[in-house]
This record gives sequence, C-alpha cells and structure tokens, in this order.
Amino acid sequence: MPEESRLDYRCESYVVVGYFAVYMVYLFVHPESEFEHWLTLVAVPFALLFAFQRRKMPGWSLGRTLASVGFRRGNLTSGVAWAIPLGLVLSGLQLAVSRNRVEFLEIVSSGRVLYLFPLLFVFLLFTAGFTEEFFFRGVVQTRLARSLRSNLAAIAVVSFLFGLYHVPYAYLNPNWPSHGDLQAAIIAAFTQGIAGGLVLGIVYWRSRENLIAPILVHTLINVFPGMTQIRFG
Repeated sequence: MPEESRLDYRCESYVVVGYFAVYMVYLFVHPESEFEHWLTLVAVPFALLFAFQRRKMPGWSLGRTLASVGFRRGNLTSGVAWAIPLGLVLSGLQLAVSRNRVEFLEIVSSGRVLYLFPLLFVFLLFTAGFTEEFFFRGVVQTRLARSLRSNLAAIAVVSFLFGLYHVPYAYLNPNWPSHGDLQAAIIAAFTQGIAGGLVLGIVYWRSRENLIAPILVHTLINVFPGMTQIRFG
C-alpha cells in the first residue's frame, strides 16, 4: 500500500527487537498469565508502533498501524482456506507423537470432544493464538522482512526469538516436564518454538501477510493437545 511504503521499517525493527530484549528479562522475573499477554504482546507493542509512526507522519491513523501488522482490508481471507486444515493436521500429528494420545482417544470416545473442542478453540484463539501471533508475526516478522529485505531471513530470526520466548515458561512453569532444569528447558523451548515459529512464519508469508491465517493455525495446533491437559473430577 502507498502509506506502508513510507514506513521506516529499519528503525521500527530496532524498536521492537529492543522491546523484546527487555521483555525477556521481565519474563524471568514475572512469568505472565495468558491474559497479561494482551498488555505486553499486543497493547504495548501496538502503542509503540503507532507512536513511532505518528511521530514520523503526523497524519498517520490507527487503521494504518493495524494494516502494517497484517489486518488489511481486502486481505483478511487470504490463506484461511488452507490454514484451517493445516492447523488440524499439525495438531493431530503433534498429538500422535505425544504421551497423551490415549487420553485424547478417551475424550473422543466419551463424546466430551463435542464441547471441549469449541470451548478450547475460542479460549486459545483469544489468548496465545492471537497475542503471540500479533507480536511475533505481525509486529516483528513484518519489520524484519522489510528491513532485511528477505522473508526467509525474517522467518528464521523470528523463529529463534519465538523459541527463546518459551525458555522462561519451560523453566519456571511446573506444568512443563523441563521445570527447574535450565538445560532441558532450553532444549524443549527451542525444539518446539523454532519448529512452530518456522511453520507459522511461512503461513504468514504465504498468506500475503494476513495475520488471521497464522492465528488460526496456532490456535488449531494447540487445541487437540490442550484437551488432554484438562482434568475432570
């Protein structure tokens, strides 16, 4: 778009990567809840971008900042048709190699999947699915792709950052098998984070930077495994 061509993506890259560095230190001090991510991964980065863009171009609008992270009018269905089946397939594959596949089969056979799937989908869509994709793909990958002039380089860098982002959770969260073991936490976080980051980064790129596509894939990847984490009784 004409207005996007006026953005200083190189300086914006410095701003958002610098913010991420500070944020990582903060995460080791205060591991966040899913809902706190709406402040740190959405509201604050968006406000920083808007303030930076408005300072450069006084007539800049909130809508243009939204467009610059992947919410562009006329592009909101790009990639969605194949993102949904891709997310379901990846979720099933992840579950197939996990230790919880027996629990999932029990959930399916009991019929609980009929209400757990939509409930968990909505919850994940408005938590990690949205907040993490907004920041890592919409904010960081977009800036790096322009400043590095390479989508593949941006995807690689952001996938590394996505893995790094999961380290404090893998180390500090008692629900992770790597809890309390820094080496195991780093291995787990980077193995899952980099693999997931590569897939989601490619989805964002191939959907013509429609942020809805990786949000759907991210959400669906987590749905089936997430069902097995819910305890009854």
